[in-house]
Formats: sequence, C-alpha cells, structure tokens
Amino acid sequence: MNIKPILTLRHDNAVYSVAFSADGGRLASGSLDKSIGIWELPTGTEKYRLKGHREAICTVVFQHDDAVLLSASLDKSLRTWDLESGELKSTMPGHQAYLTCMAASADETQAVTGSHDKQLILWDTDASRQLATLPGHTDLISCVAWSPDGRSIASGGLDLLIRIWDAEAKQQVREIGPHPKAIQSIAFSPDGKQIVASDESPVVRLWDFETGKIERTFEGHRHSVKTVAFSPDGRRLASGGADSIVIVRELSTGRTEHTLQGHRNTIYGLNWSLDGRHLASASFDRTVRVWQL
Repeated sequence: MNIKPILTLRHDNAVYSVAFSADGGRLASGSLDKSIGIWELPTGTEKYRLKGHREAICTVVFQHDDAVLLSASLDKSLRTWDLESGELKSTMPGHQAYLTCMAASADETQAVTGSHDKQLILWDTDASRQLATLPGHTDLISCVAWSPDGRSIASGGLDLLIRIWDAEAKQQVREIGPHPKAIQSIAFSPDGKQIVASDESPVVRLWDFETGKIERTFEGHRHSVKTVAFSPDGRRLASGGADSIVIVRELSTGRTEHTLQGHRNTIYGLNWSLDGRHLASASFDRTVRVWQL
C-alpha cells in the first residue's frame, strides 16, 4: 500500500528535528532557519514560530504536560519556551563548539547534550543550570539517548563506540561496539532492554543493552541512516536517512511494514505520536511530513 502523508509542513530551510506533544494535539519542528514551528493537529495550522536561537535547532522536546518546549541548537545552547505565551523562558549556554544532540530524562527534570567539543553536559532544566560535564569521547558526539528508567545514558559519534553512562554517578560504565563507521543515531527501546543505532552506512543494528551483543541487523536503505525511532509499544522500528525514505519494520521479525516515500532529500528526524498511530519525519527538503500508519 502506497501511504501518502496526511500533512506537509514547511520551513524556510532544512528541518532537523520533530516532536509530537504528549496529548497528540501539537507538533514541534526545529530547522536550519533558526526557528521552531509549533503546529496544531490535525489541521497543521501554525500556532507559534519561536525565534531566538542563533543557529540551526537540532532537537525539540515537549515537557511538563506540553506547557514547555525544550530546544537544543548548534548555537551551543539549550532554551526553554512557555507554550502558553510563546515566550522564551530560559537560555542555557555551555558547550565550546557546536551542540549537535540532546535527550531529556523521562521525569523531565534533566537533559544531556553532546557536541563537537567531545563533551557531554548534564543539565538541571528546571533550574536552568549545568550539573556535570562528562568527558570520554575522543571525537565529536552526534547522538545521545536517555534510558526509559532514567538510570543510563547512551552516546555515540565519530569515535565509533556507543558509550554507556551511569546518569546518577555521572560516569562512563562501559562501551558497546565498535561500529564500522561514524555513529549517526541511537535510541533505547521502550522497555530499555535494547539499543538501536545507525552509522554512515545503510545498516541499522539492534544491540542487547545488558550484554552489548548484536541481536539483529536491518538492511533496506540505499544510503546512510541518519535517524531511528522505536514505536511507543516497542513493536515497530522506523528509520530514515540519505535515501529520502522512511522504512517502518516489525521489530520481532525484521519484516518491512511500510516504505514511506515523498521526501526529496535526507531525513534527519523521526518521532512517533504517543498512541503509535502517527509518525512525523523531518527532512533537508525543508518539510515535516506526518504519516498515518
């Protein structure tokens, strides 16, 4: 079945990140045009265009019953936004080079960011302050994920290793890998038992979190995979990348359920709605597309 997007939302430059609100009523998108779009669903009407970052926005996350948006930018800062008023709440500078990735803890009190400066920074986002700097990577960090139970952080980048950190002790505890090429994206399964990661190749790898062993590899993309996302129930895995397509797989069998076509350039961001019925994709073609699955 050839699935068409039910919404196409546009920015003035490449879109790197996308997120559904918990209630499914809004979508946020972050772009190379330095703005964040807040869109009403299901109409796609733009409610706010949040401006203030000085460089591209790499990650956006709804928090606190969808009243706050947390954003991370190449301008080396995190920001929080009041979504009732559309106003900026706080700015958190800290990195010494481009900030490339961000993940928030499940309890919405902390975040972790990775950067070209090879450092991870832990943040208290409610107090808008740094908690710790985590050194260890030997090259730039491209992706980071926080485990659902809040105890572990996984990060990856050009040094080919998935590094696992104890979030409370604030130290690295082990490594998974290496990958054959620079790691591009990483995600925990909803139950925290697996990690999926992609690198600068068409292959997606599923790792057992505890043992660090590969459980399965997925092929089907033609070029490097830039983004991966588990469905909220953990039964499906979505991936997108430089071939401009999104592949949705049944995780247990590896069977391809859908190949979503419509983007005209690299896909950098994927996010599922909490009910698992919709998937949003963000692309270098300046659009966000929403798919009903």
